[in-house]
Amino acid sequence: MAKPHPSMALLLDLDERLVDNDLRLEIDRCYSYLGTPVVRTHPAGEGAPENTIRMMVRVGAREYLDSTAEGADALWSDSIEHWLLNQVHAVENQMKIFNRRQREEGRDELFFTWLEVELAGGRLMVRLRLDSSCGIDPADSVWVTRVRAALNEGALGEGVVAVQLPSDASYEEQYVAGLAALAARKVADEAAARAAEAAAAAEAAEAEAAAEATFMASPALVAEAEEAAKEAEEAADIVVQARIARDLEAAERGELEKTPEQIVAERIAEEAHLGEDIQKKYALPEADFPIAFDQWTVIYADGTTRDFDATCGVLAE
Repeated sequence: MAKPHPSMALLLDLDERLVDNDLRLEIDRCYSYLGTPVVRTHPAGEGAPENTIRMMVRVGAREYLDSTAEGADALWSDSIEHWLLNQVHAVENQMKIFNRRQREEGRDELFFTWLEVELAGGRLMVRLRLDSSCGIDPADSVWVTRVRAALNEGALGEGVVAVQLPSDASYEEQYVAGLAALAARKVADEAAARAAEAAAAAEAAEAEAAAEATFMASPALVAEAEEAAKEAEEAADIVVQARIARDLEAAERGELEKTPEQIVAERIAEEAHLGEDIQKKYALPEADFPIAFDQWTVIYADGTTRDFDATCGVLAE
């Protein structure tokens, strides 16, 4: 029998306040190579928009969720599990690429709160919370396998339709602790930067004093000369050089009231600033804190929920 190849469709469930025709077109353009993207809207809530991206797994008519079905476990471990890791990576990467393009075009970014994995035609939904950067470690796709295992072991009870990772209570604890740790890191980084600046200033002052004592050339002047040489080298770039030449010609014609020194300095500074802007534009965002997925909320067909501790495999009473 030929080895089945999983595929997926994508459902983007978005806050109605965010969706217009331009956004739909951009989503179709950016996400279509991953799977057919379908955009659905939901009514706006009271708070910030909360969006979900759903991966709907398709493996034909083969059973892969229920371990009692012949070949289901082999199909999962041999094919679906690794495929999920790759697809989570692809979706997570595409969300960040999409937002980078939105920034480039001066448009609002599209952030998702949840990544859902729909299994077996909707018989089970695994709902994973994304971090503050709209990201998730692809290795965390293993939690889908752990949910499937717990379901088949009967650890989650009967009538399970969805599992949310982490539970709201667990995420709230992580959020408070994570932001506190983030604030502490920022304070530590600022203190380290100030200490490094002070150390550099002290070292420069010490070198200056030593130079004066031994009638050596001032290190500050040497540094200035090195910086000037560096700027001259940067100015040799053909694009910068052409712009400088154009400005110098304009100054000679009286169209630009600047000295040659001012023209060169401003053009070099402009190029340096442009480089910083490009780095900022293409930098990928970092999460405020990583999310742990070991505390779950199990959702049942009758609408009830129970929390589950995956570290010890126990349902809350």
